[in-house]
Amino acid sequence: MKKFILLTAFIFSLGLAACGDTTEENLGGEVKDNTENTENDATKETEEATTNDEKELNQLIVDNDNIKATLVKIVKKNDDVWGNTVEVVFDVTNKRKDSIEVQANSVSVDDVMVDETLLSMSQEVAPGKSAKATLTISEFEGYDFPAFEKNFEMILHVFSWDDYDYTEDHPVKVEF
Repeated sequence: MKKFILLTAFIFSLGLAACGDTTEENLGGEVKDNTENTENDATKETEEATTNDEKELNQLIVDNDNIKATLVKIVKKNDDVWGNTVEVVFDVTNKRKDSIEVQANSVSVDDVMVDETLLSMSQEVAPGKSAKATLTISEFEGYDFPAFEKNFEMILHVFSWDDYDYTEDHPVKVEF
């Protein structure tokens, strides 16, 4: 039931995300501003200056007979309506003959565990296909939002709903 409520809240928030200004900041301090200004003439739009100095990590996590997973980037976003979020983006290739599921376990930031209420990540990858698996850490009232000043750690958990004997756990660690 808890996961259903979180999923519903997450989907609702995606629907309303376009309502406010959003800025993205790579954890290295770069800022990307995706806002648009409109002048009195409704047909004339001008975009504010956009800084996109996004640092790609491209850190190989695992490459074995079953999967290949690369940590692509970690991006901090600040939305005027929904607050802070951090996206940890992985590129995952399924080398198996059955579908796999990719999830995040034991997430910590700056040597402190992150409450599971703030986390969202579950990506299915079909046999022979690749997918972008994104861990989203969202700010919620009453929970401490991590600062991302020292480090980020988690376990990349991979399993198959079709083969209950298959499971893999791979540590992920990034120093800032």
